[in-house]
Amino acid sequence: MSRLPRTPHRLDDIVGSRALDEQHLAMILALTSEITVLRARLDACERLLVANGTLAPGSVDAFDPDPAAQAERDEQRGRILDKVLRPMREAAQAELVKAQQQEGQ
Repeated sequence: MSRLPRTPHRLDDIVGSRALDEQHLAMILALTSEITVLRARLDACERLLVANGTLAPGSVDAFDPDPAAQAERDEQRGRILDKVLRPMREAAQAELVKAQQQEGQ
């Protein structure tokens, strides 16, 4: 059984990069790691459910959520996007404040 790493390794600093560049790279690597783990677990679940006769092959791909389920998915997507993009939003706001302070001098 293969095991996927649970936490990404720290990267070496990149010469000439800005703090925001490193945040973007760290964000992309963290998301890629999470997606890899999620896809492996989802694949395992689907295969087990098909093997046990609980699902027919292709059932997950053919699933069409009802309006309530779609609303929950939309809400969850919004929460995840807010969480993932928060560091970028905070960095951009800090840069804006810094630029405004420099203009005021």
